Amino acid sequence: MSVRANPTVIGAFVLGAGIVLVAGLLFWGGTGLFKQKLHWVMYFDSAVTGLQRGAPVLMRGVRIGEVKDVQIRWGKSLVGVYADMEPDNFHGVPPRDIPAAIQAAIKERSFRAQLRTQSFVTGVLYIAVDEFPGTPIVLRGLDTSVPEMPTVQTDLEKWAAKLERLSDTVAALPLKEIAQSVLGTVEEARRILRSPEIDRSLKSLDAALVDARGLIRNVDTLAGNLNAQVGPLSAEAQATLKSAQATLAEAPALVQEARRVVAKIDAHADPLLTSLEKTSNTFGVTLERAQVTLGGVDGTLSQDSALGYELGQTMLELRESVRALGSLADFLERNPNALLYGVRRPAGNGR
Repeated sequence: MSVRANPTVIGAFVLGAGIVLVAGLLFWGGTGLFKQKLHWVMYFDSAVTGLQRGAPVLMRGVRIGEVKDVQIRWGKSLVGVYADMEPDNFHGVPPRDIPAAIQAAIKERSFRAQLRTQSFVTGVLYIAVDEFPGTPIVLRGLDTSVPEMPTVQTDLEKWAAKLERLSDTVAALPLKEIAQSVLGTVEEARRILRSPEIDRSLKSLDAALVDARGLIRNVDTLAGNLNAQVGPLSAEAQATLKSAQATLAEAPALVQEARRVVAKIDAHADPLLTSLEKTSNTFGVTLERAQVTLGGVDGTLSQDSALGYELGQTMLELRESVRALGSLADFLERNPNALLYGVRRPAGNGR
């Protein structure tokens, strides 16, 4: 006889299995209900049209969280965006140290949040967390229960601000005065261009250009003449170079010959120097003997000696004789007939 199944037990088993299945799906199915999340708030002072709940929060293109809520702050031109960041997407830092690491990155690495466009067609926005060096840390402090991430303007807002400043600068310019000044400058330039001085200057410039063309033609002619002369000069230079090369080729032989001559002179130098030394010694002895002889002659011819006295008298008499001969020569020059007739000249009758 078969035993009938208890419906209560079957119902309890099915209910327990369902509960285990749902719990597994929730825990391991990626729903994130049991995952730890970091809550952050960001305040933007511009319109966030296109930013919706569930929009991604990216860091260098990697999804680190999503937007959970977008609120408007009444009485302020600020939009508060709340985002949940998942610690599992941060590697290299323990999960419990991630909030402190983000705060340090905000101060030291200039981490900021910025609105960016996912698609220019749909206009959907997302939040990018990146480094923006040189930007200040601006914290609103409107919700102290959640840590705040500083924000920066979008690229479009930056260009809009630049265009606004440019338009303000242009609006501040005295455009009317500038236009009048430009018109006055144009009129003055037109008057100057129409003046006769400019006409004469242009004519002078035309004449100068004609002269310049003539000068260029003369230079071309001179260049042609130089080219015609360069050929013969080049041939002569080549011949001279060849002659010089031939002379340089003979130079080693001349150097060898000079070396042989020097070697021969060097071989005879020592005997020649010895002979010159002997000749010098002999000449020295001869000079000493000549000095002795001259000393003896000096003593002999001295006035204190008898020979010297007689030689002096003889020289005096010789001087008188020379003087008498000179007087005789002068007389004969004046009276050439004295040799025939004597000192007295003949009378007119022949006596």
